[in-house]
Amino acid sequence: MTELRSLPPGPRLPALVQTLMWAAAPVRFGKSCLRRYGPLFTARILGFGDVVYVCAPDGIRRILRDDAGSFGAAAANEPIKFVVGRHSLLMSDGAEHTSRRKELMPPLHGNNVAAYVEVMVSIVEQEIRQWPAGRTVRLLDCFQRVTLEVMIRAVFGITDSSRLDRLRALVPRLLDINPLIILLPAVRRGFGGFGPWATFQRLLREVDGIIYAEIADRRARPVDNGRDVLSILLARQQNDEELRDHLVTLLAVGQETTATQLAWFFERVLRAPGALDQVSGADPKVLDAAIHEAIRTRPATLDVGRIATEPWTYDGWTFPAGTMFAVSLGLLHLSADLYPGPETYSISRFFPAEPPSTHFLPFGGGTHRCLGASLAMVEMRTIISSILRHVRLDLVRTAPEAVAPKGPMLVPRRGAEAVVTENRLLAGRA
Repeated sequence: MTELRSLPPGPRLPALVQTLMWAAAPVRFGKSCLRRYGPLFTARILGFGDVVYVCAPDGIRRILRDDAGSFGAAAANEPIKFVVGRHSLLMSDGAEHTSRRKELMPPLHGNNVAAYVEVMVSIVEQEIRQWPAGRTVRLLDCFQRVTLEVMIRAVFGITDSSRLDRLRALVPRLLDINPLIILLPAVRRGFGGFGPWATFQRLLREVDGIIYAEIADRRARPVDNGRDVLSILLARQQNDEELRDHLVTLLAVGQETTATQLAWFFERVLRAPGALDQVSGADPKVLDAAIHEAIRTRPATLDVGRIATEPWTYDGWTFPAGTMFAVSLGLLHLSADLYPGPETYSISRFFPAEPPSTHFLPFGGGTHRCLGASLAMVEMRTIISSILRHVRLDLVRTAPEAVAPKGPMLVPRRGAEAVVTENRLLAGRA
């Protein structure tokens, strides 16, 4: 019989100290706990309370797949509901989640994603034209511009120049959300129009206004055979609020995550001996392996949250309903037991043979696996291939870039700096 005990051990520091350590250096904090307490430990985080970290393959598999019915994702995502809205896929479970997922799947898979490639190439080549030889570029900034442009032009299908210009200016500010208003609901007050909450609300209202205006125009003048997400969802008779929530979710979850992973890809590849020559070849399987190894060594985010909806037993512990879990895919991928020398970037970990699927879950797993995984992979392949075809990059500094938290993202501290040593796109134009 399993013994009912308190939560697994973890740091005994005050919750405020743990929260500050977690917020300032989440990977270092998580890895230190993993080394000391093993792959099941408890942290105390302000705004979330006691959080049980699960970092082992069997525990992650059970939460995300085998016992998924005993956990809720929507409740764990409640802190971002004010951003994505109540109709977001992130705010649903069970039959409601299955229904919403079925509605959103067609425009994010198959031929619809393939149709975006030409626009993606055009967008990244437009960015590359701003990279003369000898220039130092912050790749993270560049990729944030590129992935935002892909989202609002190819995925949303927005072509109105004034709306494009405003979204280019507003969305980066909107996504650079102050973490205090996520962690501490008490901060979500107007304070006479001042403070982070008031600033965020003004930005959100303006972005929402643009999205609702685009929806109204598209309802009045439908696009024949439109293959962007908005056109397909409009054809499915969703109401304006549902459409808005789906589009904002794609922005909040997809755009910055992809930009961050692209930046880490080049930061890793440029520093690994021989890796650039490997990915510059024609084998797409090598490129996918290189992308996966970059995701493994430098994840854009560390954890996904779940809340137990009923008592759950694992590894000798019985957890009551309401227990908050951090399913730490990032710490799983950095496990020295699964990946010897986990900090070393090596494409051979994924080519010619891939690790077991239980050891590598770049887009989560189970019914809540990232719906935009196919789009993200196509976008990364297209952007990387376009850059490698036209541009030669080199390191600015030899030391690896540190991981820096930026809201929920884990970004390169210096923005993945690189120097352009050759730009054949500009040379050809000359």
